[in-house]
Amino acid sequence: MRPLSGKVALVTGGGHRLGRAIAEGLGALGADVAVHFHASKEGALAAAQRVQVDGNRAQVFQADLSSAEAIELLVAQVEQALGPIAVLVNSAALYERHDFLDTPRDALERQWALNARAPFLLTQAVARGMRARGGGDVVNVVDIGGAFNVWRHYSAYTMTKAALTSLTHSLALELAPQIRVNAVAPGTVLPPQELDEATREALRAKIPAGEFGAPADVVAAVQFLVTGPRFITGQVLAVDGGRHLAGG
Repeated sequence: MRPLSGKVALVTGGGHRLGRAIAEGLGALGADVAVHFHASKEGALAAAQRVQVDGNRAQVFQADLSSAEAIELLVAQVEQALGPIAVLVNSAALYERHDFLDTPRDALERQWALNARAPFLLTQAVARGMRARGGGDVVNVVDIGGAFNVWRHYSAYTMTKAALTSLTHSLALELAPQIRVNAVAPGTVLPPQELDEATREALRAKIPAGEFGAPADVVAAVQFLVTGPRFITGQVLAVDGGRHLAGG
């Protein structure tokens, strides 16, 4: 089954962690994939090669998504190289830990620019063509922190993810019926490797499912949202083993 055969998907942050897994997962469904990266060129190239092994076209595109001009150029370059974008996955994000009173202004600006403003501008740029062609899908990668819960020491980050969650709902309403807009909200699927075993077990204990997830869980959720029933839009799908129900 290759339901995305002949369609072009743009995945931001496609050279790193979840973004890379999502890019490869859309390729597995037949999509031609534009793998965006900022600094993770090696990972982006590896993702593109994986998609090509599946028999699809794939190219990498470098852009600093904190720049509005770079966003417009990225969309133009992708569509010139691969064709009209049918699927946009806003995965690129920045995650910084700061106590609220000590949060530097530049840390706030960096996270806001990439996590919230960039998806707004990218969707705006891509949706013009999607609407003219009669359809498309946008999937935003949010987070249970911001979409459902808040965390200490991450106020700037969770604020931006809450904004992206709100944007998901707003655009699902405004861009209907031609364009569906949904989101996935991962929980603990890639715990930091530097965590000691005691910390990992304390984190695991917060998850009702009793285990950490895997990138494949998020990929499967994205695949469902872009290939599933057209009647699904404006949804935020938590992929967290129920952690958001336990209050974070």
